Amino acid sequence: MRYIVYRRLRIDQSFGGQQQRQELAARVFVGVVITGPADSNGYPTTFTVDSVLSDSGTPQPIADNMSKVRSLVLAGRLAPRGDFQGSATSDTVGAQSIAQLVGNFRDFLPRIPAEGVRVGTAWTDTMALTQRSGGGAVTRRATVHSTAAAWEDHAGTRSLRIESSTTYSLAGSGENGGQSFQVGGTGTTTGRTFIAEDGRFLGGESQDSTTLTVSLPAQGLSIPVTQVLNSTVSVRP
Repeated sequence: MRYIVYRRLRIDQSFGGQQQRQELAARVFVGVVITGPADSNGYPTTFTVDSVLSDSGTPQPIADNMSKVRSLVLAGRLAPRGDFQGSATSDTVGAQSIAQLVGNFRDFLPRIPAEGVRVGTAWTDTMALTQRSGGGAVTRRATVHSTAAAWEDHAGTRSLRIESSTTYSLAGSGENGGQSFQVGGTGTTTGRTFIAEDGRFLGGESQDSTTLTVSLPAQGLSIPVTQVLNSTVSVRP
């Protein structure tokens, strides 16, 4: 399957008594290959980022880095419930340059019960994900409540709509420019995804809101930050 992933991230922070805002947005062209049968570790799976096209409002240095990403491959295993694990990347620098917008695809595909879903099925998942970028690492611990809401037409295909709501906490630390920092906060995500009758993931949309604090112990500073990430995934022809 091939997808277009559109993500828009707005970051607001208060620093030195002034409000600062940054907006990043990009279209990511992704190909996904899942190979069967599965073994004890899951299905061999690769995500290939063909290219990244940033919006005009994205700061130029960030846009330049994203535009250089070509044929980035992340290889790993897909667990039967939809969790992409143990990924190895063909370009570590390229992967880090788009991590803030794209992540590592661990939760790209919808998670479903091992026995499958039908209309009215409800389930809860818990997960922990560590995202490494630059000189730091942040761990996200989440609880996801999902419901298979209804059959409907999506992109011309009979599909099962899955509604989900997530609450999570964030904690991490690292160094940037020789200066140590700590990060902590909470967030919520709401979304819906679509699965065709034959099991294909047909995309969806979500909104993620985060409130966090970045602490700089050496300077005695605490910077409040809010982030809102809107995501849309659609199937490419």
